[in-house]
Amino acid sequence: MSYRRSFTKRISVYYSGSVSYPASERGGSVSYSGYAHEDVTVNINVDTDPFDSSIIDCNNDVNMLTGSIVATEVAQVASIKENAQKVGDTIISGFFKTVQSEISQQICELNSRIEATLIHLHELSKRCNGKLLQMQSDYNQLSNRYSKIFEDLNKELENRIFEIDKPTFKFKRNCDLINDRAISNDLVGTVIVSNAENSNLDAKIEASHMKNLACKAINESNRFLLKQKQTETILKNSITDDNNCGTFYAPVCFIQTEEGKIINKKIYTPDKLEAYNNDNLISKIENKNLDNSAQFELLQTNFNNEVSELYKSSNQHDERVKRYITQFFNNYSNNI
Repeated sequence: MSYRRSFTKRISVYYSGSVSYPASERGGSVSYSGYAHEDVTVNINVDTDPFDSSIIDCNNDVNMLTGSIVATEVAQVASIKENAQKVGDTIISGFFKTVQSEISQQICELNSRIEATLIHLHELSKRCNGKLLQMQSDYNQLSNRYSKIFEDLNKELENRIFEIDKPTFKFKRNCDLINDRAISNDLVGTVIVSNAENSNLDAKIEASHMKNLACKAINESNRFLLKQKQTETILKNSITDDNNCGTFYAPVCFIQTEEGKIINKKIYTPDKLEAYNNDNLISKIENKNLDNSAQFELLQTNFNNEVSELYKSSNQHDERVKRYITQFFNNYSNNI
């Protein structure tokens, strides 16, 4: 499409010079300079009809080319889709045929293995049945043999036990014979009378036993109450209401060990003395003169008496044990 454009621009022109003037009073010259400005307008007509015509022709050619490209692309996509479908169908059918063939081979192989295993299991079943029959026969033979042995042993044991306490067993057998004779004959009335008498006698014996247990329980209760009363009397007589000062004695255990040049001291006290200073208690015990010679002599005498009572026999073993025990005690007494 043709169009027209106008361009306007101001042009500046520099000028300078000098002018002489005649002498009125004095003559001379004057210099001058400056800029002169002028607006210049330029009109330009642009004819675009040939270019527009060529553009239209090119656009038509491009549209035709685009249509051919689109048609070619559609045909190519359809061809690719068709070929891909064929390739996919071929791959899938080949894969399934391969898998089917592999599964068929595995089925054949497993069938042959199963048949061989079943044959082997059948043979093992026959062998197990044979072993079972053999074991049953052996068990019957062994059980019959050992049953006879145990019956003979039981019979022999019964005879020996009978001989140990023969009068008692004879009495038991006679009682069984009498009971059998009383039950098996026609003397039903005698059995009824004896049963009533036995029941009455059992009731009397049971009542007497219960009375005996009741008397024992009453005696035990009386003994318990008597002990409780005695204890209360002792406690009442032992308690005093006076606030008198006294000395409280408590047992303590003092241990001193020596390992080379190291001396360890330790004291054990009851719970009531836990608040007491153990160091002060140890120092007080060390400062006391503890002479235990009399107690040790008494302990030695009692020890010798106990050893003599325990080992009265004069055999070699007891004499050796007695000698070693006495030696250990003497070694300990010498180290004190």
